Amino acid sequence: AKLLIPYVRRVLDSLDVRNGPSHGEVMMTDDGPCLVEMNCRAHGGDGNWRPLCRALNGGYSQVEASVDAYLDSRQFMVTPDRPPAPFKASGQEVILVSFSRGTVKSTPGFEKIKKLHSFVYLETGIKKGSKVDYTVDLFTGIGSVILMHEDPKVLESDVAFIRQMEKDNKLFEYEPSRVMFSSPSNILDTLLSTVTISADNQQNYF
Repeated sequence: AKLLIPYVRRVLDSLDVRNGPSHGEVMMTDDGPCLVEMNCRAHGGDGNWRPLCRALNGGYSQVEASVDAYLDSRQFMVTPDRPPAPFKASGQEVILVSFSRGTVKSTPGFEKIKKLHSFVYLETGIKKGSKVDYTVDLFTGIGSVILMHEDPKVLESDVAFIRQMEKDNKLFEYEPSRVMFSSPSNILDTLLSTVTISADNQQNYF
């Protein structure tokens, strides 16, 4: 943070962005921060991150600060110019990953996620009848979950629970299909075993 905050502010000054919220993405490298992008807007995601941001910062986010800048200058002037250290809570956005593919019959994993102690918000377009494929990049992600809790151990446990459900393919139930692969790495093993069965039984399964 001691490197990133001054770096991002210098980027904004270089772009002559003087007022309003900004959304920046920066990678840390061996040579220091490296700019990916900078936008003269608030962070996206339909504002789903706002409750988490308010909890981490102790009651404010880009949204409140931007409104105060226009409507309540006194409040804006007392808004801290950087996040607290340490944060006031523990939280993160978890991008959901699919290790399987098929047509979704039901979403039992989503209901379990909603019952987690740190659950704040689930954003996903996956529902009954949706086609799900392996997650290989951000665009093939199957949703995101906002988690937040005062106890970092609770957050850590909930994140681990979600990741284990992903690996065990417990997020979805799929419609029956003739061949179901649990992950890309299992495809070759499955095909080889099928060929062995075919040779033993003198039948062609393909």
